[in-house]
Amino acid sequence: MRELEGSIIKLLAYASLKHKDITVDVAREALRDKLRAIEGLQHEGSALLTIFTIQQAVAKEWGVTVDGLRSKTRTKTLTTPRQIAMYLVRELLSTQLVEIGNAFGGRDHSTVIHSLEKVQQSITQDPDLKTRINRIRNSLEAFNFRSIPHVETIRAS
Repeated sequence: MRELEGSIIKLLAYASLKHKDITVDVAREALRDKLRAIEGLQHEGSALLTIFTIQQAVAKEWGVTVDGLRSKTRTKTLTTPRQIAMYLVRELLSTQLVEIGNAFGGRDHSTVIHSLEKVQQSITQDPDLKTRINRIRNSLEAFNFRSIPHVETIRAS
């Protein structure tokens, strides 16, 4: 219910700021991040890069399930790949923090921020992890048939 209320408020604010009447097209513009997240969960067989395809790639690389990445379980065998999947979703799709949290079992945006920071810190300290993440990133970018903005490979700072 809160998510629906938030979407309505977002739509009203967007229409007001753009000085537009609320139409289906305006709603699509205002809520494109939410729609992209939903499409990622619904069109699991799609050729486009989605949250689900990123979750699949990370789950396969770490030997866990997509359901495990979305679960509330907080064991290290799931938290590390979950954090990496969140990081790649943010990097490759520029998805909003709240949407990422929703796609990973309804987590709070602050949990997503922690995950992004944790992965960024880890890749500067662990070259093997950096290589592994870049391998997944490259396979996802090759999988994606539509053009996305170029995403630079991770460099140690």
